[in-house]
Amino acid sequence: MSAPDAIVSVPVNIDSATGVRAAEIRLSYDTSVLDLDADDIDFGSIWGTGSDTQVTANVDDAAGTVVIFVSASSALTDVSGSLVELPFSVANDAVVDSTTVLDLTQVTLNEGQISVDPAPVSGSDSTDGLITITAAATGDDSISGFVYADANNDNVVGTGEAIPGVTITLTNTSTGAEIQTTTDVDGSYEFTDLAPGDYEIVQSQPVAYLDSGVNELTVTLVEGTALEDQNFRELGLLPQYIFNRLHTNTVLPVGSDNWNDAISDINTFAESTTSSSSASSEAASSSVLAASTSSASGTEPATTATSDSTASGEPLVDESNTSPIASTVSTVATAQAAMGSPVGSSDDDSDDTAAVDEVFASNLF
Repeated sequence: MSAPDAIVSVPVNIDSATGVRAAEIRLSYDTSVLDLDADDIDFGSIWGTGSDTQVTANVDDAAGTVVIFVSASSALTDVSGSLVELPFSVANDAVVDSTTVLDLTQVTLNEGQISVDPAPVSGSDSTDGLITITAAATGDDSISGFVYADANNDNVVGTGEAIPGVTITLTNTSTGAEIQTTTDVDGSYEFTDLAPGDYEIVQSQPVAYLDSGVNELTVTLVEGTALEDQNFRELGLLPQYIFNRLHTNTVLPVGSDNWNDAISDINTFAESTTSSSSASSEAASSSVLAASTSSASGTEPATTATSDSTASGEPLVDESNTSPIASTVSTVATAQAAMGSPVGSSDDDSDDTAAVDEVFASNLF
């Protein structure tokens, strides 16, 4: 179920994944009701937190078709759950009480070495999914909080610790309806006009920061509630993103507008280099199983995206490799030139000692 102008996360499920290491999934959907971004498609629950799980997705928005490959280096045990997760956006003019079909047309496991029963076919069959459009549940409640880098370990959003531009997803666990927002320059986010009920709040881990391990919160709203301080706490910038520019008088003092602009630039740089690294990875030979899914509105050209679960802060570029990664190396080098050098490089300016001391005296990193 989902309301108009909301996001519904659709899993492609498998009953038993014994021996599965790769899957290919094909499905179609109604583009007048649903929209799908290839960049948002992610691997499902059965793969756990395996760092080498990869997803390659191709979405043809004009035709309303999706082709997904998902794989890992090791075969799975007898687990059940989702192979992939597809976050569909529901059109704002979708008709309440109507339904839309997600037609699972093909699933291939381990390049055909594992049989699929029942095997999906084009057209109506038992493997297809169905989304029912429901009226949006609205109310006067709200949920708000902050995302911040608590490098001084005081569990308080301090000066200069805000992390802007982080995607926060709110899901009504009863209806499955999702809405998203991003954190403001002060690290804050807010969801308003919410109905009472149970909700899940998920942040997309900011790449440039040391992960505190908590990226998901569950809350219950009662009528007339303004639920505050639903915060996500990170542990400071990773070393490779502490650039010299943070220690110069043109950026300081910590928490100034120039400081906040520099932090925003670092976050953008970290996200872009991670995206470049993922895009250069070879497409994995993989696919998926039994589904509930939906489709996209619009006539944009087909798009392709690759994602993986590499932990934030790991090296983004394999400089010992050539060819496919060459363009990524160039992109990273160009962006890093604009950002400055990481702390500890030969480009450090000894004249900025006092500025450096100010940053580290604040215990921000």
